[in-house]
Amino acid sequence: MAPYRPRIHLLETGLDDVLQAELDSLGIYRPLVVTDAPWGTSAYLAEALDVLFAERVETGAAMHLCEGGCTLRQARAAARRLFAEGRDGVVAIGGRAAIDLGKYAAREFCRVRPEMRQRTRDFRPMPLIVIPGSPEDGAGLRASVRVRDGDGRYLSLQDEAFVPAAVICDMHLHATLDDRAALCADLDVAMHCIETLTRSRISPPARGMAIDGLRRAWRMLGRRAAGAVAPRAAEEVFSAAVNSALAEDGGLGAVHALGLAIEEELNGPEPHGYYHAAVFGPVMTFNAPAIARAIPDIEEAMEVSGGVAGIAAAMTRIAERLELPVTLDSIGLDRAARARIASTVSTDAANVTNPRHVSKADYRSLLSGSI
Repeated sequence: MAPYRPRIHLLETGLDDVLQAELDSLGIYRPLVVTDAPWGTSAYLAEALDVLFAERVETGAAMHLCEGGCTLRQARAAARRLFAEGRDGVVAIGGRAAIDLGKYAAREFCRVRPEMRQRTRDFRPMPLIVIPGSPEDGAGLRASVRVRDGDGRYLSLQDEAFVPAAVICDMHLHATLDDRAALCADLDVAMHCIETLTRSRISPPARGMAIDGLRRAWRMLGRRAAGAVAPRAAEEVFSAAVNSALAEDGGLGAVHALGLAIEEELNGPEPHGYYHAAVFGPVMTFNAPAIARAIPDIEEAMEVSGGVAGIAAAMTRIAERLELPVTLDSIGLDRAARARIASTVSTDAANVTNPRHVSKADYRSLLSGSI
C-alpha cells in the first residue's frame, strides 16, 4: 500500500502558490530542495524558489544539488542531511536524477535515524513533493528509482515508499525542453503505456488509463512527425505520463530495461527514450506469445492493425520520421558492449513484470537480432 495517495497538479501558472499550499498541507517547514543542472539554474524555477526560501527563511529551507547522476553515495548523504539538519520534507525538482535522489533520500531517512535499527513497513517516510522538468519516466510519479552504486553499477529499485505525496507538473518547464528531448519524452510515455497494457495482470481502471495515455502520447508523436505540435502539447503529454504512472502499479518491461541499459552503456548526450524504438520490435516479437489479449487495445489506441508486426512497423515508421534509431545495428554496439548490456539488464526489476521472463541468454539473442 502506498504511504500517500498522491495529489497531482497540472499547471499553466501559479507554481509558487501551489507549491506553498502543498508545503503547508503536508506540514513541511524545513524542506530540502533537491535539484540538478540545468534545472537548478532555470530562471523560472529560481523565481518560484525565491518565494519558497523567502517564506521559509525563519525555519530554513536548504538546497541540495544532484551532480553526476543519482548515486547511492549522494542519496545517502542527502538522507543524512535530512536527519542532521532537522528537515521535515523533500522537494525534488528537475530531471530523473534529482527526482530519484529525492525519492531515495526520503525513504532512506527512516534508516539513518538513530532510534530506527531497521525500516518498518508501517513507518511513514518523509513527505516528498516532485516537480518534474519532463514527462519522461512517469513524470516522477512511479514507485521506483534507479541509482548507481560505488562500483558504477545501476540498481533498479521498486518500493511503494517511492511514491511522492504530491506531483506538480508545470507546463512552463516542458516548454524549456529542446525538440529532441521533448519528442523522446513523448516516445517514453507511449512505451510506458504499451508495457503497462501488456502486463499479465492489469485492473480495468488501470487498463483504461493506459489506453488513454497511449492514445494521447501516440497522437503527440504523430503531430511531431508532421512538424505540427499542438498548442496544448505539454498538457497532453503530462496527462499521458500521469496516466501511465497511475496505471503501472508494479513495473514495466524489457523495452524500458534495455533502453536504460543502452543509455548507460553509451553514456552519451542523448535523452532518455532515444533508443526505445530500436529495441521495441525485438522485444514485442519476444513477448508476442504472452500479449495476445493486449493487442486489440494497443491497436485501437495507436489506430493501426496487423497485430505485433503491425504495431512494431508503425513504431518504426514514426521513429524514422523523428530521426531516431530504429534498429540495434544503427546504434553501433560492438559485441563486448552487447554482452555487458545483456549481463546488466538481466538483473533489472523490469524482468519480473515483463510479460515473459527474460534471461541473460534471451537478452543476448535480442541484442544480436536473432529474435
